[in-house]
Amino acid sequence: MLELLKISWRNLFRNPRRTWASLCTVALGAAGLLIYQGFNTGVMNQYRENVIHGYYGYGQVFPQNYFGKVHETPWKLWFENADEIEKQIRSSASVTEVFPRVSFYSFIVKGGITLGGKGEGVIPERENKFFTEMNFIEGHDLQGQDQIILGKGLAESIDAKTGDVVTLLTQTVNGQLNGADLTVAGIFFTGKKVIDDSFYRVDLKQAQALLDTTRVEMFSLATKGVEAWPAVDADLRKANPSLEAVPFEILDKNYYQNSVDFLNAQFSFIRSIILVIVAMGIFNVISTGLLERAGEMGALRANGEKRSRLFKILMIENSLLGILGGFLGICIAILVDATLLRQGIPMPPAPGITRQFFVFLDIQPSHYLQALLLPMIATVVASLWPVRKLLKKSIPELLRST
Repeated sequence: MLELLKISWRNLFRNPRRTWASLCTVALGAAGLLIYQGFNTGVMNQYRENVIHGYYGYGQVFPQNYFGKVHETPWKLWFENADEIEKQIRSSASVTEVFPRVSFYSFIVKGGITLGGKGEGVIPERENKFFTEMNFIEGHDLQGQDQIILGKGLAESIDAKTGDVVTLLTQTVNGQLNGADLTVAGIFFTGKKVIDDSFYRVDLKQAQALLDTTRVEMFSLATKGVEAWPAVDADLRKANPSLEAVPFEILDKNYYQNSVDFLNAQFSFIRSIILVIVAMGIFNVISTGLLERAGEMGALRANGEKRSRLFKILMIENSLLGILGGFLGICIAILVDATLLRQGIPMPPAPGITRQFFVFLDIQPSHYLQALLLPMIATVVASLWPVRKLLKKSIPELLRST
């Protein structure tokens, strides 16, 4: 086998023109495959960052059987002993920060304009450090109990600007009307229309005072990474079985998970097209090259070489060609990423968002392996038919092709 490998390696460089034509075909296909997969991963990473650092965190913890269901009096299911629950959550070594929250609906009044919106009470000094994708276009994040921040669409609807005073009118958990005058500290633009058009935030203590409760609805979590969530889930189940931990991809299934599933399916289809194009190009180059080598094959056959041995040599040659082409394609992709795409790829607003974003290639180790193996497999498959057809010819037919 080692002898065949040496022969195949030497044969590759006997005709540099033919070899370089084949290498370029494979390399361009491998580079296109690697760049597109890196782009696809980069898009998904951008989606993920927007979801995690824009609103949900790495996941959220709810009372058991609370998430995804409609409750007539949801506040009765909220955490009454919030401090104790937070200690249990922090007992997981994978949790780095905890963000208690309360959500509620209210009327927002400014001048003669009254509009409904969804509010959320948070602890600003914790949230401001982690949720960095809210993108304030005016003002700043919350810095006091008498402040409120508004989504861009909501602020435009009530004609509110930073420094303006708005009134929140809501119903307490006891059914009484309550309200508060708050100063607009900032206006944010997450790019998600459903949030920007109706969402606002206030201090957690202010929200609890408006609702006349000390309970906490749920906790958003910062963890050591996406891959740490299974460990967090297991730890919380042990600490308190009444807790339900939900990862961010489930919390935002319509925006994130569906987008990821769509992009993965799209990539699989485009990858198939790239491989077919590579295989067709290789088939054309190899077929032409084999016609040129017909006389060589005839001479080898006349000297006693068996068809099976020649078949192995030619297939090893094409395998080496595929690997070398894949390696060259990887080098091309890395060079393109480091030069032409260094500043990222500007993308228009994606489905469900209204903000432009930049995508940077994120090439994973597994992508490099695919860029080596898939072009090699395509090269070998594309060469099977022309090689078999050539070796089926008789010695006189091969020699006459000289």
